Amino acid sequence: MDRMGIGLIGCGGIARSAHLPAIAALCEHVELRATADVDAQAAEAAAAPWGAAHSTDFRAVLARPDIAAVIVATPEYLHAEQVSAAAAAGKHVLCEKPLARTLAEADRMIDACASAGVHLLIGHSRRFTRRYMEIRAAIDCGEIGAVRLLRENERRSRGRPQVWWTPAHWTGNPQISGGAPMINAVHETDLLRWFSGQEAESVQAEINVTIPENVGVIDFISLTVRFRGGATGSAEVLNNTPPGYPAFHQLDIYGTSGAIRARDHDLTGLARFTDSGTEYPAQYEMLLHSLPAYARELAELVNAIRRDRALVMPPAEARAALAITLAAIRSAHEGRAIDMGEMA
Repeated sequence: MDRMGIGLIGCGGIARSAHLPAIAALCEHVELRATADVDAQAAEAAAAPWGAAHSTDFRAVLARPDIAAVIVATPEYLHAEQVSAAAAAGKHVLCEKPLARTLAEADRMIDACASAGVHLLIGHSRRFTRRYMEIRAAIDCGEIGAVRLLRENERRSRGRPQVWWTPAHWTGNPQISGGAPMINAVHETDLLRWFSGQEAESVQAEINVTIPENVGVIDFISLTVRFRGGATGSAEVLNNTPPGYPAFHQLDIYGTSGAIRARDHDLTGLARFTDSGTEYPAQYEMLLHSLPAYARELAELVNAIRRDRALVMPPAEARAALAITLAAIRSAHEGRAIDMGEMA
C-alpha cells in the first residue's frame, strides 16, 4: 500500500517530542511531505530527515495535492483558522488539543470538516495511552461497578522548558494562552467524562497564578464536576512546581464494587482493589508519556481515512471536554458553580 502523505503545521515542542516520532514510527504507512512554522528554522529542521518541503506559510502545506492529512500542532488560538482552511482544501486533520478557544470556534471547525467530508481527530492522546485504555476496558466490563468518584491530578515543574510560562514563549502571553486550564486540564475534563460515562451537569473551580513570571497566565486550576448520572469528578493541575520536582499524574476511580488507581510517580500501571484482593502491577510500558500513544493516535486517523469509518473519538467528544473546561474557567472568574446548560 502506498504511504499516505502527511503535512505538519507547527513544528514546536509537541511536534518534535510526539508527532514527528509518531510519523517515524508509522513510516511504513505514512510519509512527511511538507512542514510549516512561523519559525523557518523549525520548519526546515522538521522537514530535513524526510527530505520534505518546508515553509513559513501553512497554506503552502494545504496546497499540495500529495498530502491527504495534516497534523495541526499549533497553539489553540490558531486552530479555528488552520483547521477550517485544511477542511476547505480537502485535508483530513489531526489537531492538537484543546479543540479551540471557544465553543463557537469549535463548532465552526467541526462544521467545516463535516461539510468537506474530512475527518477531524483532536489530539486527546491520553485516550490512546495503554493504561487509560485498560481503565476504560475495566470499567466497560464492570470490574469496579458503577463509577461514583473520579480524581485526576497533574503536576509539572517550571523547569520544563525554561521559557514556558514566560513572555518569551506563547504559553506566557495572556492574550493568546489559556494557561493550565486549556493546555493541561482539558485532558482531565476529557478523562473524567470518558471514565464516568456521563454528561456534566455543573462545574465549580478555582484558579491562580503562582509565579510573577507568568504575567497573568493561569498556571493552577482545581475543579469539581457533578455528572448527571450521579458521579463526581475532580481534577487539580499545577504547572509551576519548583524546578526538579517530579512531574506526575495520578488517577483514582472509585466504583460501587472496586477501585482503580494509576500513578506515574510509583512507576506503577494500574492498582486494582476488589473483593478478590489487591493487585499492584509494575509495567513500565503503561506509563503516561509514551510514543506508542501518539503513534496509536495517528494510526487511528490513517485507518479511519483508509477504511472510510468513523473515528473512535469524534470531535463532539473533544467539544464536550472543552465545554467543561471553559465552564471551570468561568466558574473561577464568577465565583459560582456553572450549570452546563449555560454553556450550550
